[in-house]
Amino acid sequence: MRRKRTIFSPLSIILTLVLFVGLGATFWRSGGQSFSPGSLSAKSYAGVSLEGFNSHADFEKECSFCHQPLKTMQAELCVVCHNRVAEQIDSGEGVHGNSAEGLRCAECHSDHQGRDFDPLWEALRNFDHADSDFSLNKHLIDYRHNLIECTACHVVDQGFEVVVQGCVVCHADQSVDFMTQHIWDFGESCLDCHDGVDHMTGFDHFTTDFPLDGKHTLVGCADCHFDGQFERTIQECQGCHQEPAIHQGLLGTDCGSCHTEQDWKPAIVNGQPFEHVSQTGFSLARHTQDYAGQPMTCLSCHLDGVQGFKVGTCGSCHADHDGVFMDQHVQFFGATCLDCHDGVERMKDFDHSMVFPLEGRHASSACETCHTESEQGRVFKGTPAACYQCHTEPQIHAGFFGLQCEYCHTTEGWIPAQLSQHNFQLDHGEQGVQACQVCHTDTYMTYTCYGCHEHQPAEIAEEHVEEGISLAELPNCTQCHPQSEEPDDD
Repeated sequence: MRRKRTIFSPLSIILTLVLFVGLGATFWRSGGQSFSPGSLSAKSYAGVSLEGFNSHADFEKECSFCHQPLKTMQAELCVVCHNRVAEQIDSGEGVHGNSAEGLRCAECHSDHQGRDFDPLWEALRNFDHADSDFSLNKHLIDYRHNLIECTACHVVDQGFEVVVQGCVVCHADQSVDFMTQHIWDFGESCLDCHDGVDHMTGFDHFTTDFPLDGKHTLVGCADCHFDGQFERTIQECQGCHQEPAIHQGLLGTDCGSCHTEQDWKPAIVNGQPFEHVSQTGFSLARHTQDYAGQPMTCLSCHLDGVQGFKVGTCGSCHADHDGVFMDQHVQFFGATCLDCHDGVERMKDFDHSMVFPLEGRHASSACETCHTESEQGRVFKGTPAACYQCHTEPQIHAGFFGLQCEYCHTTEGWIPAQLSQHNFQLDHGEQGVQACQVCHTDTYMTYTCYGCHEHQPAEIAEEHVEEGISLAELPNCTQCHPQSEEPDDD
């Protein structure tokens, strides 16, 4: 039978004990230095000494200052020196008092990373300032648009204690008078009322005579409470809002009739964003500038306020263009311009097709182009409707075409003429398009081919008679040559 071997021999046990005793003695004699993972930081803050030490490097050989043997860093040893931190934790105030980590210093702070390592600012890299019950959302830059450093509000060597004076110094850059009065009225305990998010922590502005709603919730206190005054603050809109130039003094001071706290622009009239045509029924599409080319303003038509629109202002402007027309127009139709005009159409609800359809270029013609002056004034009833009564016969017609202009001309374009009845090729002979007078030497109703073709009339007549063409048919060349071509020989 084979004898069983023991797992731990007496010799191995003795050697193990000797090893542990030796390691423990080494650790104890060196203060743990022989097991150190690296040098401690030599950073010193503001030259302040804590318990006689300027930095962690001063007790690098005394590991027991932060550790018990074979244990990690212990928070209860940290606060022996950092006693201001202990006070914050006990009181529940300050950065460490509000920290959810409590005395778990190692969660944020570390060391053994060299002499130049900064354990303080390294911890701040991942620090959420909201954990301190004070948000930095509105405290990222100062009034001069410079980044706000931690030291602007905190005393670093005193456990990051908040210095209220820092609040005063910064906010005084915006208004010294306001801050002076504010401290006089409410004291210097800024954090009792402010949390960096709300203007006043726990303060409900709705309990006052002026509830903050809409865009007013984003306004700084000092924008309305000038020089630290909270009592008898101006509540009327015009006390803060400057009247825009576009109002031109016409709209009065009842801002709430058109503007809301939700959106100052656009103005709301009758429940809808203001647009001139929808609210008044009159478009400004053709009233952006006057006849002199100058931009039109509200005062161009509204002399005594928006509700005091005077129709007479239409005549004063349009008379600059044609005073005689306006005099007669008002005489015939009255001065209530808006009864017929909406700023878009020449006449609102008037159908010109009932008397003369306005098509093509006629649709863009000015009224006075056809409705001309007479001894009785500008004529509307009985206005000539025939083309020739408005269009002067061009010289090229030479009096040949008569009065049926529509045979060749359309309302879509007077020029060029549409020769719908001219079937003869105009560019035959490889000489390009010829002038009308080349063929039509007397009238446009007659023509001749001999002006270009060097034929002898007698020879042409004899030849055509032989072909069975009578002398009566001979002058009508286009009967056999409709496109200037030679007829096929039978």
